[in-house]
Amino acid sequence: MKSTNNIDEVIFEERDIQIFNIHDTKTRLSTLQNYFFPRMDILLRYTLDIIAEVYDVNPYERMTFVHCPNHRDKAKENKDFGMVHIGVGAKRGNKPLKIIKRNGQPFSFHPTYLTFKVLPSGTIHSELLLFRQGVDDAYVARISELVKKHDEVLLPMLSLTHICHRTYNRSYEFLPLHKAISPEEVGSDGIRLMSPKYHFPVDSDRGFYDLIVAFVLLYALVESFICIGEGREPNLGKMLKQFKEWYIGLDNIEEDFEEEEGEKEEEDFELTEIPNLDSYSFVRAGKWWAVLARDKWRCLSCGRSAKEDGVLLEVDHIIPRSKGGSDDMINLQTLCKKCNIGKSNKDSTRL
Repeated sequence: MKSTNNIDEVIFEERDIQIFNIHDTKTRLSTLQNYFFPRMDILLRYTLDIIAEVYDVNPYERMTFVHCPNHRDKAKENKDFGMVHIGVGAKRGNKPLKIIKRNGQPFSFHPTYLTFKVLPSGTIHSELLLFRQGVDDAYVARISELVKKHDEVLLPMLSLTHICHRTYNRSYEFLPLHKAISPEEVGSDGIRLMSPKYHFPVDSDRGFYDLIVAFVLLYALVESFICIGEGREPNLGKMLKQFKEWYIGLDNIEEDFEEEEGEKEEEDFELTEIPNLDSYSFVRAGKWWAVLARDKWRCLSCGRSAKEDGVLLEVDHIIPRSKGGSDDMINLQTLCKKCNIGKSNKDSTRL
């Protein structure tokens, strides 16, 4: 899988789930946005680059990013939904859609979201929410007909990528997918397609590969639903064929990649000295985030931020623990991963 966005350094750690236990709502929401969103943004952009390659589309032009929680510092009230997600939905057009709300009014935005979702239990998964709000029966019927038409190709692919469907009213009862897409199941918590949930820690060596493959497949459905909503003919059959061709080629790509990486590691092993970073010494999770918040989520060395620049932030011991440095707040500072590697545990610079 090729992409201009690098996820090799992105990891969701076990300590992350403690963020959901921060008592103050405003602090919790701010921490969720500043600590999860930069990493999830890298994962999303990496996946969208692959989608562009697989389907020969420009998802950045077609889609808009969706975030939850959508926390604003000056808002009178910020809601906590008990989870974090980032993903895509179709951009709002100038014309009303061919979708009618339950109250008879036309939609001005598409009701379908495709996201990476993080839950307080410490899991992340890919999820397609078909209908974010109640839609008219005619639109639901068109979606159901489309899925049924491509059942023979689509369902084995969903099975292959371990994607299952869950409905609000029939959570524990299996229904064929096209039958599950029915007016009875439509609503704000209606039918959704979900990949398996991967428990933290999750990174490029564990979990990301399967999450990305599931997201790429589900994108074909999103694009098709958008076409129906705009009164255009969907190309689901073509997109499923493109996905199949790409998926079959993944084994060869992954094998070549692993061989190249193995050769490179053997060549560079004796030439590369990996710094012993003192920042990886244990810092209590609550204190870790308190330091990042105090330093306004910016690297004190280069000035780059997690939210604006997408850098990975770490907490550094100013006086290394190996030299007697404490875990007190006054001895801790925020550095991005690159600057922290440059400082290492031999440097006592206060920035």
